[in-house]
Amino acid sequence: MSTSVPDGNVAAAARSSSTTPLLRLDDVHAEVAGQPVLRGVSLDVAEGEFVAVLGHNGAGKSTLLRTVLGLVPVRGGRISLAGEDITRTATPQVVRKGVSLVPQQRGYFENLSVADNLTFGARAEGRIGLDEIYELFPILRDRRAQLVGTMSGGQRQMVAISIALMSSPRLLLLDEPSVGLQPNLVARVMEVATQVNTEYGITVVLVEQNIEKVLQVAGRVVVINQGLVQMDAPVAEVTADRIWQLL
Repeated sequence: MSTSVPDGNVAAAARSSSTTPLLRLDDVHAEVAGQPVLRGVSLDVAEGEFVAVLGHNGAGKSTLLRTVLGLVPVRGGRISLAGEDITRTATPQVVRKGVSLVPQQRGYFENLSVADNLTFGARAEGRIGLDEIYELFPILRDRRAQLVGTMSGGQRQMVAISIALMSSPRLLLLDEPSVGLQPNLVARVMEVATQVNTEYGITVVLVEQNIEKVLQVAGRVVVINQGLVQMDAPVAEVTADRIWQLL
């Protein structure tokens, strides 16, 4: 579902008539420090989709992801995962249901080695193990004994993404993974996000400000402004200029 613009409403109608989405937000409201941030967000994400969420700082993008994971309480509306109501489900339970969040510039243990960090996030029955992680990020194999706190920002981000993947999630939430990274590392992170989506069928919701990169990797773009969805449309139907007009 979507709000505020005709193209979003068309997309919402099309999705609502199909199978049950993996993730559904229905008129979700949320506050941070007593201030309204999400003001009625409605959004469907189908299984296997790669959806990018764009917006300026303070638009509500990160709060959206944190609300899905139960880190920010829902003040109104409903969130469901594969048809199951998770609106007030505790974060550990949401994670066990297959949702992983890579928070912005954190999500790892600085005083543990790369290998220990990855082992901490592993699931015995997971489809993604150490071999797969080392194929995605070969440098982590070489640095597996290194303390994460001594690594570069880009390498730490690789570790954070890898920890999330080791749980073999159904839904991967990425909160601005390109922040502070060199262009070559931004490209690699985007490649990995695309790869896990296409090869492992993991549904990806990517929060970003890099419009150009988003248009290269995502299948659908959602623009949030002032806590509301202002656009929800396939990448093929939008342009960078149109997105900027809504920010």
